[in-house]
Amino acid sequence: MSLAAAEQEAPIGAWFDPLDAAYLEDPYPYLTEARRAAPVFFADSIDHWVVTRHRDIKQIFRDPPTFSAVNANAPLRPPCPMAAKALEDGNWRAVPTLANVDPPAHTRVRRIANIAFTPKRVADMESFVRELTVRFCKERLRDGHADLVADLAWELPVLVLFRILGVDDREVPRVKEGSWNRILFIYGRPSESEQVKAAHGMARFWSIAESLVEARAREPRDDFVSTLVHTADAEGKTLTREQAATVVLNLLFAGHETTTGLLGNMFNRLLADRQAWSDIVADRSLIPNAVEEILRFDSSVIAWRRRTTRATDVGGVRVPQGANLLMMLGAANRDPDVFADPDRLDIRRANAREHLSFGNGAHLCLGAPLARLQARVVMEEVSSRLPSLRLAADAKPTFAPNVSFRGPLSLGVVWDA
Repeated sequence: MSLAAAEQEAPIGAWFDPLDAAYLEDPYPYLTEARRAAPVFFADSIDHWVVTRHRDIKQIFRDPPTFSAVNANAPLRPPCPMAAKALEDGNWRAVPTLANVDPPAHTRVRRIANIAFTPKRVADMESFVRELTVRFCKERLRDGHADLVADLAWELPVLVLFRILGVDDREVPRVKEGSWNRILFIYGRPSESEQVKAAHGMARFWSIAESLVEARAREPRDDFVSTLVHTADAEGKTLTREQAATVVLNLLFAGHETTTGLLGNMFNRLLADRQAWSDIVADRSLIPNAVEEILRFDSSVIAWRRRTTRATDVGGVRVPQGANLLMMLGAANRDPDVFADPDRLDIRRANAREHLSFGNGAHLCLGAPLARLQARVVMEEVSSRLPSLRLAADAKPTFAPNVSFRGPLSLGVVWDA
């Protein structure tokens, strides 16, 4: 249904559907209308309460006792019996660990993960990220045309993550397949047959994480997984094997998919704005803030979830206990109460960093520094080497059918060879 027709025919809760094809193609007109219509409303299509405003979402992130993270990784559509059996038969043993637990359980695991994922370890990755970007540019961006997702953004972030985790580069296809299955299974609305197929893929994905943890438990190395497995908390206790494998599983998913989306969105938006691209080519000191503006303007994580532990008010709307909330980060990041002229891309925006794309509070994204580093380095190298880069005339990005993750699946570009 078109936005205009939907507005005229029914209340917003009756027609708002973040899995509708028109929404997936361009969600921002729908998010603007949703934010204008109501700070909070119940969406029949997904059985969630939708939250649209920056201040409300920020408050939700900062109040775990009222807004639990327990449903953050729960399937949007409950598994059908055959899908549940596929997970069971595949020895799926993921447990609530980081993204989907609340303090104090979250605090304990986060402290251990922080020890393993130190700022120094991230900073030390810059030379590798740059070398990898330069190699990809030389080998894959050399004939005057390319697909920036397939030829650059799809593989580069996962290879960076593998270097930190200690995963063999040959696992790229299996990890990417597992990530795709997880997107559809957890954040999409697959049919029962699609759900079963994705469940089998999820089980295979779990086996990668589990095997890696078991290997590092036996033979530690100088990598994230070894540190994660062997680091003890204040009471001298290490994570269980299931907890460690779940942390690794989540990193093997979100640790690169979100960055692939960020890189795709970054080039899609900056190349469509020729003045912004020209300014970056002329002055690369603009790049760090341009990355923040892309995170605000077109986030690779467009929505996230919470569940109420008690009846409460959100934005002046009464929400019952046990309600599933879909926090529309894409709407919050264009809230005019926070960002002036919010629908305009402005790479010099002074408060661009106030976006909520990495969350807020206790669950602030563990990999945010690494994502920022990769986006900055890739933009520095590509803009330096290909100043004439532009979108191909037939470039028409498509997006994965899910409620949370957004990034073009392909992005045709050309340049003066």
